[in-house]
Amino acid sequence: MKRFAAVLVWLVTMALPPFLGFASIRLLINPELLKWEYGKASFPPDRYGFTREQRLEYAQVAVEFLASPERPEEAIRLLAEQTHNGESLYNQRELDHMVDTKRLIDIIRQGAWTAGLIVLAGTALLAWRPETRGAAWQALLNGALLTFGILGGILAYILVGWRSFFTRFHQLLFPAGSWTFDYSETLIRLFPEKFWFDVGLMLAIGPLAAALAIGLMARTLRRRRASIKA
Repeated sequence: MKRFAAVLVWLVTMALPPFLGFASIRLLINPELLKWEYGKASFPPDRYGFTREQRLEYAQVAVEFLASPERPEEAIRLLAEQTHNGESLYNQRELDHMVDTKRLIDIIRQGAWTAGLIVLAGTALLAWRPETRGAAWQALLNGALLTFGILGGILAYILVGWRSFFTRFHQLLFPAGSWTFDYSETLIRLFPEKFWFDVGLMLAIGPLAAALAIGLMARTLRRRRASIKA
């Protein structure tokens, strides 16, 4: 039983950071984020002529595409069919990149569900038996601390070297040459660097806040159990 409990503690600890991180990515695929970003006074205007309303309309379709339950190759029609002034809104390179992006988002969605199931099931199994209940709270505390270590480092990297972080992130996840675009291309016009910087901050700060809440809760429950046993 001790070995089984130790395995569950390890699984919950390791699954909590990806669960919080992946879940936050999925939550940010939301039209409300676009409205909030585009409504900022600091958000840069489009130098090539899109109005705020046009940008919001086009960007919302991009979000709809990423959130679609369809396969990327099928859902891409949502973007391929869009036009502006009688011309296709996106070129083929942009469409290919969006297909790659949706593939990644779909993997992240599955990863969030898997990691969340591990956290919930592992914590429930440990908390079910009085003799392993303390291990449940310790596992959550360990996971929260691990999340702080990982995402705290990422947040520091974003703040100190945003462009380096952005470049390395794309180099790691996308084929070389598939993710660089001219400033005049639609993806850059709809989602400029300022947008991604803000999203990067939210993707780090959101899970950190959740980890803080989980860690404080787990610490309180662990102390309460220790005081009862004493």
